[in-house]
Amino acid sequence: MLSIHEQEAIAFEMPRGACDCHTHIFGPEEQFPYWSERAYTPADASITQLKQLHHQLGIERVVVVHPSPYGVDNKRSLEAIRELGNQARGVAVIDESTITIQEIEQLHQAGFRGARLNLETSGVEDPQFAKNKLEQTAKLIQSFGWHVQIYSNPQLVMQLTHDIIHCAVPVVLDHFARIPVDDGLEQSSIVQLIEMLKSGNVWLKLSAPQRITDHPDSDRMAEFTNLLIRTNQNRLVWGSDWPHSGAQPGKKRVKEEIEPFHPINDGHALNRLNQWTKDPIILKKILSDNPAHLYGFKKIE
Repeated sequence: MLSIHEQEAIAFEMPRGACDCHTHIFGPEEQFPYWSERAYTPADASITQLKQLHHQLGIERVVVVHPSPYGVDNKRSLEAIRELGNQARGVAVIDESTITIQEIEQLHQAGFRGARLNLETSGVEDPQFAKNKLEQTAKLIQSFGWHVQIYSNPQLVMQLTHDIIHCAVPVVLDHFARIPVDDGLEQSSIVQLIEMLKSGNVWLKLSAPQRITDHPDSDRMAEFTNLLIRTNQNRLVWGSDWPHSGAQPGKKRVKEEIEPFHPINDGHALNRLNQWTKDPIILKKILSDNPAHLYGFKKIE
């Protein structure tokens, strides 16, 4: 994790109501114990650190996405949203087989607006199993106006194209749908992603490009993003993915060790987004208007 002083200065006028749609809060472990079946153990990443970063970047709103090391215990994210106040929303992780409508109502009142299916970290590969989880989760949350957020490998996501397009609730795909952009823009997964975006029921997070390419500043990455913008600029949101957890290249994840965060420059990521859009109106949609619609913030004209 980079310090505040290492962040690149913002080189454009940040639109009012700008929202970071993908963040996590971790620790302290003695107060918020991690799930025994977790894949990794992160370092602490505090609300104070996140608020300092967002103040420097000019970000006014935030979405706290519940991270996998806590399993389905949403207490850490719940407390974060309470502390961050009305300008924060949350995406929970739930067990669709055991959670009650009353518990979802409590999460809704606290500011949660989505349920995340983290199929990747849990190693789900069976499309029928994933389809069942998607349908069951959608059925539980539909009356609350929530969406389902999916984190998975692109192969599994693309096998669910029809189910995602016709899902009873909106579906949000994490991190550019994790499509390896260096394989080219003609690959079938991108064709299917375009189909999903055109449906209007599918949203995409322009977050963590380092998860899909070793060259986030490349021309191909810019071409990919511009293809997405041309397809449906009203269904794109941005997220930092702070504090940038994720497996270290070539290193096996061991939950008994604290896994370091990646040194991603969030100021640079926002400046890159501005260069990708080349239009303050589109930038405002991605950073402010679209998140307001998806997460239930007041839209700022």
